[in-house]
Amino acid sequence: MRTDYIVNQETVLLTGEYDRFGKLCTRVIEGKETFLVKKKPLEIINETLLGLGSDFRGGRESSKKILGTTHMCPIKINCQLGIWLFPTKSYNHDFCVWFSLNHVKRTKARGIRKTEVFLSYGHSFVIGMKESSFNNKRQKAEDLREEMLKNSKGPLTYYIEEPRKGINIREDEGENPYKIKS
Repeated sequence: MRTDYIVNQETVLLTGEYDRFGKLCTRVIEGKETFLVKKKPLEIINETLLGLGSDFRGGRESSKKILGTTHMCPIKINCQLGIWLFPTKSYNHDFCVWFSLNHVKRTKARGIRKTEVFLSYGHSFVIGMKESSFNNKRQKAEDLREEMLKNSKGPLTYYIEEPRKGINIREDEGENPYKIKS
């Protein structure tokens, strides 16, 4: 049992799980390991995003702005590291599974409302939802990734400073305290 966790490139998924005292914790699959963290999945996601200069609310608003009004939208954790998470249920549901897009390899229907998700490191997860529903959520995450990557690849602009005298601004007393001198 860990007390803290930051989502990283090896994070395969996060989901809620009650510990032996009935407290909601997070089951993490990272690489070939699995362990519990003494925090809710949303707390881990929010703390990870806060360390990157955002938060869960801001990440969710960005996703909605890009994808349009959508429920259970995916979220970008880190563009440069390629970390995108998408939920299987409402964010507030204790047993929502947050899959890392890069670690979902393929899916296979296992009955009417069951889907086996094949993941990195040889893991698989049978989830109680239609394969088409799961793949729609996965597709939203891929759409978000593509749009955000496109938006972040704008043209670079270089400013070359010429050796010349600039503007001199000085603070004085009065109604307009800043005076510009050429």
